[in-house]
Amino acid sequence: MTTFEAITDHMKVLGATKIIFKPLANNDNTKQQIYLGSDFDVIRSIPSGEVYADGISKKGPIFKAPLDFYWIDEDGNTDQAPNSQIILYPKYPEIRMSGFLAGTDRKLDVTPRHLMQPPTQEERARRNGLHRYLVLGVNKTTIWAYCSDWEDNLALELKQLVADNKANIVASVFYESVAVGKTSEEKLLEKLRTIYDGGPIESCRLQANGMKIPYKAQNGAGYTLEAQFNITPNGFAEPDFMDWELKSHSGSVVTLMTPEPNTGVYIKDGLKAFLDCYATRKQEDRLDFASRHDVNIENRKTSLTLRMEGYDSKSGKIVDPNGGLMLRDKNGGLAAGWSFDKVIEHWKRKHSNTCYVTYTVNKDNDLPQFTYGPYVTLGQGTTLEHFLKSLYNCIIYYDPGINMKLDDGKWKPKKRSQFRVKWKDIHQLYRSLRELDLREA
Repeated sequence: MTTFEAITDHMKVLGATKIIFKPLANNDNTKQQIYLGSDFDVIRSIPSGEVYADGISKKGPIFKAPLDFYWIDEDGNTDQAPNSQIILYPKYPEIRMSGFLAGTDRKLDVTPRHLMQPPTQEERARRNGLHRYLVLGVNKTTIWAYCSDWEDNLALELKQLVADNKANIVASVFYESVAVGKTSEEKLLEKLRTIYDGGPIESCRLQANGMKIPYKAQNGAGYTLEAQFNITPNGFAEPDFMDWELKSHSGSVVTLMTPEPNTGVYIKDGLKAFLDCYATRKQEDRLDFASRHDVNIENRKTSLTLRMEGYDSKSGKIVDPNGGLMLRDKNGGLAAGWSFDKVIEHWKRKHSNTCYVTYTVNKDNDLPQFTYGPYVTLGQGTTLEHFLKSLYNCIIYYDPGINMKLDDGKWKPKKRSQFRVKWKDIHQLYRSLRELDLREA
């Protein structure tokens, strides 16, 4: 008899750090693909390769991303499905998985091939109301999968878990068994209380070898907070602590993400050519591109307008997969742009749970000293539709900090393409926003 515990143990041995499951309907098969829900948040729960645009179908614009996907059997044997992928349909929205059997080894007999065939009319009627269950074990890069039979012991066990409220909903259609012990939120707040009670901390950052070193630059608040959680600066847009992203906060503006453009003069001709055309030159040896750009409003300094091309503001949907955020000049020339697949790729790596930690700074000594807390704000449940709508309505705006300086005859670049939001508007990005005081139990 195969149990959920046994499958979970096999997946954890293989490297899975999280186990989720979902009931499968008759339509979840090789012909009609496996339905993964209508909430794009699922692509944060299931690791995938880089998102790319793939034209327009009857279902509207299509985006795809490859999966590093393996089936396992009851004994933990594996078989890779090299052609597996997720397909994103923003028009509905809808997410499906395809190619999950193609390219697998029939001789190994690991894949649930017989469970994934399109049903006949008789089979469809006989299985009405019955479910197989798909169990996925995931880490940051890889997926391991197991499928139960219709109403076998594993299916009945998982069905009972849900009925007994011993499983929580994840990304709209998946479930995760309720964890024993403290939740990630409780552990996060416990750690932050310890940091707050410890008082001021000298500015530092954590090296890859685990050593904390002094840090004097202005962005020390974030690095110093991350160092207390043993997080090294790596530039990856990944959650910082369990399933929470950490952000230090002290001012009226929050930087949400810093994706570099992937099209336009900025890419085709290089940063120097871009700055020669659009930057402010206050000195002969310095070029600056650093002022706020809002959608559909021309920036007076740069004469550029940020446009959301291929986006229908009435429906809040992407209608052209080749569109995106485009900075255009008065003649329509493309200075820089972020295609929608680039935006989705970066967005999916920003977790839906964010903890904003207030801090104060003392600059009287050689190194700044930061005091974190006592106030923290927990934001949960941000969707791609929320993000795109906030961009269109100028709640989120492009606020670059880009420059080049002439040094010994060579132009040295500093690239920072920031998308930011005012703190007073942060509530518009989340389904839930809670303000907490670490001094309260």
